[in-house]
This record gives sequence, structure tokens and C-alpha cells, in this order.
Amino acid sequence: MNQHMQLEPIPFIDIAAQRRRLGKSVDDAVARVLDHCQFINGPEVTALEKALADYTGAKHVVSCASGTDALLMVLMAKNVGLGDAVLCPTFTFCATGEVVTLTGATPVFVDVDEETFNIDINSLKRGVATARARGLKPVAVIPVDLFGQSADHDAIAAVA
Repeated sequence: MNQHMQLEPIPFIDIAAQRRRLGKSVDDAVARVLDHCQFINGPEVTALEKALADYTGAKHVVSCASGTDALLMVLMAKNVGLGDAVLCPTFTFCATGEVVTLTGATPVFVDVDEETFNIDINSLKRGVATARARGLKPVAVIPVDLFGQSADHDAIAAVA
């Protein structure tokens, strides 16, 4: 059955197609930034933050350089620090636990559900108990949504 048929590979992401569609607008945006030389917090950043605030209805939007910075900013805004525990899923990018340690707090890793790869609620409950048993104050959970599957935020909120 079609053993001799050679199939062309299908690229996971077709960057060339994206470039054909968006190239001119990207080039124009880069040229504008190069012209005014405001590489940090220039007018494009202000415009993006305003557009995001308008779109979401948020009172304030603060952009940042990375997801790591975004997680760290939230923990810092909540004054997470020494003596605090932040519960994190075991199946996540390293930045999830890294940002906790950057605040001085302790990451407490909890198991994930083998079906969804998101936080297992029973493990989260055990993680809270473990943190308390170690003299830490559980103050936050960083749920991670994976593979288009949202964590069970209602169940996580109930435990939190």
C-alpha cells in the first residue's frame, strides 16, 4: 500500500509563508524603531500596552521581555519572599520554579495528572500540607496550562 510513494515533509511552522504575509509590516516596524532609537519602552511599547488594556478592559498593562519576567513581576507585586512556599507543577518549564527562588521563596513541586499533564488536585493538597510541615507559608500556586488543555483553575482556586 503506497510503499513506494515519496511524500514531501510538511513543515511544522512555515516561516516563509509568515514572512510573505507579514514581512513588509515587520520590516516597517523595525525601521521605525531603528529611526528613533528608543529600543526600550519606546512609543511602540506604549501603543502595545494601551491596545492590550483597551482590548482586555484592564486598568493597567505592563509589558516585559519574557514569560520569566512576567511570572517574577507577579510574585514581586504580591510580596512573595523568604519563608513563603509557591506550589508549581512538576511538568513545566524551568522558569516556573526559578522565579520562585529569585524572590527568596521556596518552590514546592506537585505531581501532574497523567491524562492532562496539569496539576493534580490531590497532589496540590499534599503539597500545601508538606509546605506547612516544613514551616513554610503557602502563598501562591502557579498553574501551567499545557497542550491546549487548561488546568482545572476552579479546583485549584478551591485548594488555594
